[in-house]
Amino acid sequence: MRPGLRLVIALGLLGLLSVSIALPPWRLDGNPTHSPSPPSTAQINAAENRVRQQEAALGTQQGRLSAAATQLASLQAQAEVLTERYDQVLVDEQRAQAAYKVTEASLKDAQQAETASQRSLAALAAQEFESGGGFDSMTAMLGDSSGPQGYLNEVGLGQVLAQRGTDTLAASQANDVVAAVFRKQAHDLLVAEQADLRAASRLKLAIEAAVARQLAFVQASRVQRNKLAGELASTRAHVAALQAARQAALAAAAAAAAARASAAAGTGAGGPQAPAWAWSSGATVTQGDIAANWALSQLGKPYQWGAAGPDSYDCSGLTMEAWAHAGVQLLHYTGYQWEEGPHVPLDDLQRGDLLFYATDNSDPATIHHVGIYIGDGMMVVAPYTVSFVRIDSIYAVGYPIGAVRPAG
Repeated sequence: MRPGLRLVIALGLLGLLSVSIALPPWRLDGNPTHSPSPPSTAQINAAENRVRQQEAALGTQQGRLSAAATQLASLQAQAEVLTERYDQVLVDEQRAQAAYKVTEASLKDAQQAETASQRSLAALAAQEFESGGGFDSMTAMLGDSSGPQGYLNEVGLGQVLAQRGTDTLAASQANDVVAAVFRKQAHDLLVAEQADLRAASRLKLAIEAAVARQLAFVQASRVQRNKLAGELASTRAHVAALQAARQAALAAAAAAAAARASAAAGTGAGGPQAPAWAWSSGATVTQGDIAANWALSQLGKPYQWGAAGPDSYDCSGLTMEAWAHAGVQLLHYTGYQWEEGPHVPLDDLQRGDLLFYATDNSDPATIHHVGIYIGDGMMVVAPYTVSFVRIDSIYAVGYPIGAVRPAG
């Protein structure tokens, strides 16, 4: 690389250091008016320890959630069985109700038959009396306090009744006995089924309450798990930002030393200017810094297809919004963003440049991914579904097909 070009790049890295004070992740004293020092190794180690602690807490919570979900599934299975049992008892109680109604009707029929038998018996007594001529009317018989049987005894017709009234009396007694038996059996069955139904209802309510409590516990456990996962993602992003900041600071310091050495050697004043594609073509360095810094402010937000903020992004949505904050309008599609500025060699990237990835690096039509360069071989990217906006190496997803500096 020519000495003059090295100087230009060194100055660009100094610019990287000068704008890095706008980056929030490593502002450690909480005072936004203070320029932070580059993160120390101890600070990075502490953040990494925090990641490990959060990973352990997340693992524990995930275990609790899995156990709670297993118990919930068991309770739900029990609820299914008990619900079917409840349905069976309900049907049995309904059947017992119907049977009781039938026996009530049978009892009414038996009572009517008994009444008919009594009338037949009275008619028989009247007939015997009239044939004997001992009384003026049937009223005397019916008015006897002992009833038809007592009257017949008085008139000496017991023998006749024994011979002619046996069937009538037997029928009357049989109807009465059968009706009473049916009624007791139906009543006992109904009482038993109603007791079963009450017990099944109480059990049903208890298991439903248990399922509801366990479901609430699972939901609360899931919320806690998600909270811990979010905190872990944020801490991981913080660690990545600290590492990137330290690397950038060290690289800037080395570049500044090289620039001073070049200036001392007399190569700084009259050296060749940067080629057109590096500085004068496309957006300015300041715009690139604005876009890169804004992208860093979105670390930890979830990836979502087709999203362009403010709460989630896909890869081209993130780069579009980053450059919108720098005053450059891009389209929300990697294929179009590939054409929205001059292409830049990978060894001359500046902050804010877009890095593109394809399934076939010989064919731009296969481009499927884009990230935004933040310096020192690192980029901010919305990687893929179920991930979060994060910092990655520019080679994390393969070798880039190329880079673009969006047109200002």
